[in-house]
Amino acid sequence: MKSFKRSLTLLGASLVMLPALVFADPTTADEWYKEGEKQYTLQNFDKAAEAFKKGYDLETIEGKKAAYLYNVAQSYRMGQDCKKAQFFYKRYLAQRELNTAKPLSDKARKDVQDQIANLDECAKAQVVTQPVVKPEEDTTKVVDPKGKDVAVVEPEDPEEEDGITKPGVVTDQPKLVSARLIGGGSKITAGNLPVPVRGTGTLIAGYPLPINDKLTLELGGAFTVTSVAFESMAGSSRTASFVGLLANAGATYEVIPKLGIRGDLGLGGLFLSGASESPFTDNQPATGTLTMFHVRAAVSVDYAITPNLLATATPLAFSYSPPKEGLREDITAITRLDFMVGLGYRM
Repeated sequence: MKSFKRSLTLLGASLVMLPALVFADPTTADEWYKEGEKQYTLQNFDKAAEAFKKGYDLETIEGKKAAYLYNVAQSYRMGQDCKKAQFFYKRYLAQRELNTAKPLSDKARKDVQDQIANLDECAKAQVVTQPVVKPEEDTTKVVDPKGKDVAVVEPEDPEEEDGITKPGVVTDQPKLVSARLIGGGSKITAGNLPVPVRGTGTLIAGYPLPINDKLTLELGGAFTVTSVAFESMAGSSRTASFVGLLANAGATYEVIPKLGIRGDLGLGGLFLSGASESPFTDNQPATGTLTMFHVRAAVSVDYAITPNLLATATPLAFSYSPPKEGLREDITAITRLDFMVGLGYRM
């Protein structure tokens, strides 16, 4: 019990210290570029445009500025703000004309000009339908009149965009994988059997599916492992392992920039190995691994340290499995309460 209280105290301290992990906004052009790339990937196109603008403001190398303008235009186009997209495509062309050492190819220039032309009807529609307000207050959303995305420009030469980013580096259908590794303490309940708090670890991986600028779903799988040491009737020290394999669905809601609340639900199997002649089987022999249905639910707090790296705290994860033949009679279910902290990575 003392160990359990100590673990809860450590968890509470970790949660209290979580805000201390908060870092300032990006301070360099490259950092703002990475922030814009992340927001574009998550389909937060307005945020992506603002990030690329800030990167443009901070960029000190003139030859690199055009790429930021192109990505601003791309972001507005994907956000269906045709008027602003047109404006920044034109600014991109004007900026590239200043680079006489490495001029834009005729094909690339024509492709951008075609995009501007394709957006013309949509931009005019926005001018008619929107109220007279400052450009930054424009919230009117008009779908591309052709009913499809304008093609992304691919440069003929990989070095054509000054080595920073090239037109088309941010794609229309972003794909990425998210993974997180967390660890902490686990309190297992199995009938009247006293089980102390044990160390536990969880690996979760999945494919994020942005729903809107705040909500992201993640479909994938989860792997959990918790080991419990015990002394056999013969007096030898042994270990029983609780291993969970689950299909997992997670949902993250961004409360404020960089800080989100996440919920997870997993269904799968619990595999109890090494439990033969253990207290879990009432010291009776068991053949092989005991397999049970397994359900897991968890809530977490995520903080984005960088566009790719996040810190996460899971104050509560609850698992349930019905009993399996071969377990001691007073075990009507195996439940587990976990509390963990860890790191996540998006790529």
